[in-house]
Amino acid sequence: MWLYFKNFLQSLSLKTRISLVFGLSTLVLLMLTVFISYFSMSNILTEKLHSAYKSNLKQLKVSIENAIDDMNYVSQQIAFSSNLRNNLLVYLESESPYDRLKHFEELNDELNVITFSNPNIGLSLLYVDSDDRILFKSKGIKNDFDIHHAPLLIEGHNMNNYGPHISQERYKDQYVLSTVRELDLSFPKNIYIYLESKIDITRDIIEIEQHLNNTNYLIINNDQKIIYSENTKFHLNDRFQVNEDGYGKTDGYYWFSENSPKGWSIIALVPMSHYDQAMKQWSILMRYIIILFVCISIIASLFLWKSFHKPLNKFRHEIYLMEKTDFHSEVVKTKIPEFVELTNQFRNMKAQIVRLIKDIENKERDRADLEVEKLIHQINPHFLMNTLDTAKWLAVSGDREELTQLLTSLNKILYYNMGKLGTSSSLQEEIDSMEQYIKLQQIRYDFDYELNINIQNKLMSCPMPRFILQPLVENAIYHGLVDEGKITVTACSNKEHIIIKVSDNGRGMPKEKVDSILKQKDHDESKIGMGIGLNYVKRILHRVYGDLASIEVESELDRGTSVTLMIPLQEGVSSIHD
Repeated sequence: MWLYFKNFLQSLSLKTRISLVFGLSTLVLLMLTVFISYFSMSNILTEKLHSAYKSNLKQLKVSIENAIDDMNYVSQQIAFSSNLRNNLLVYLESESPYDRLKHFEELNDELNVITFSNPNIGLSLLYVDSDDRILFKSKGIKNDFDIHHAPLLIEGHNMNNYGPHISQERYKDQYVLSTVRELDLSFPKNIYIYLESKIDITRDIIEIEQHLNNTNYLIINNDQKIIYSENTKFHLNDRFQVNEDGYGKTDGYYWFSENSPKGWSIIALVPMSHYDQAMKQWSILMRYIIILFVCISIIASLFLWKSFHKPLNKFRHEIYLMEKTDFHSEVVKTKIPEFVELTNQFRNMKAQIVRLIKDIENKERDRADLEVEKLIHQINPHFLMNTLDTAKWLAVSGDREELTQLLTSLNKILYYNMGKLGTSSSLQEEIDSMEQYIKLQQIRYDFDYELNINIQNKLMSCPMPRFILQPLVENAIYHGLVDEGKITVTACSNKEHIIIKVSDNGRGMPKEKVDSILKQKDHDESKIGMGIGLNYVKRILHRVYGDLASIEVESELDRGTSVTLMIPLQEGVSSIHD
């Protein structure tokens, strides 16, 4: 295993090694930072959040307890006031309207003094149970008033605390607390004191939520039953189990509780997503730290890469350019002494290779020029012998006109053939030479060829290599026409090319023969006509124009053959020796 790992390390490139070293060092340092920071920040944030929720719950609990204490105190003042009880008893038992009115006013004044001296008391009244009578109410009440309808918060002797519940005061829909206390009177019917807190539980909770958003609250009684809920997942009278720690998780919420000595508890429900928001914010901060570390690592790697790997990579690119025959590009530019020395040695080697390649190219060009010269000047001996033989018989027969025409055409063809090597010709000169060749062949074989030439005058002066049309006509005579026929020569131009087309209406050729003619070697074509052949046309076009020129042969049996040349349109043609 160690040997394999060692071999693997040795096979790594310089760039990979630099990236690996910096990547591992950055990763290890970063992981340690994240690991330590995570636990530290997690503990700090957890303690901070727990403290915040506990503090606000305690504030809300104190507010509720104060409201309950105020109501209990007021109910105690009323219950233990002997004057109030006596007046109430006389009021309830008296049959004299005068006495009832007198005691009613005294009772009402005393109750008002007690309630008004306690600003945290809202609705107050006395309730006769069996008669369902309401006496001495401080404010208007709702039609569906029920003294025992609210959820029980604290159960005591002759006194119970209820709520939070909707106030039973008319036109008031706020959540309040209430106290119901039975008066100890020598009266056959039960009489209760009903008091509501003036405190608005909803308002107090909203004020707390300004500091802790997205928090819902529950209040449970001594039996762990929910008597107040702001969350639809937790219903009234459902049980909610708390623990001694005062916090926990349930149904996607974190909960925190604050217990009252009187047995009830207030609970804050915090969505886990909101609770974890602080941790998420810290995670975002850690991401920025990670990005910072990565950027520092990248900058350091780029510095080393620029110092070492970049010159080496450019040196490799310069070698690649040399492989692509680009010997003149100098990519490497560095001041590192080792690279400077290596680059100078490499460029000296390139210069030597360039000189050798030029020598080889010059020798190859000379050889190609000799071959082209050979093709231009090679005239089939049989062609000359047969032509002279024809001239002999014309002289013997005394046909001086045809003899003169034959010798004139032969003279012009030989003169054109022996023209200055490397000098380009024109389309007009090519047409003239081609016509002389056709006349000579007509006299030799007594053929009746119809020659049609359709060329714009402006194209006649266009330069082109010598002897590119005669092989095309020769191909038509030897491979297409029989004793008579028609040869058509057309030329036109587009923006880039002169298009020359030589067509005949002869017997045509199969595709295999077309391919064979285009691929014939020199010694095969030398047996036909003057011996120059299509091979010369292909080679001279490639030699002069490269891939810009082309030759195409189309033939159809019993319909004829067409040979098309596409030659670049230019002012002059380079010499084959250029």
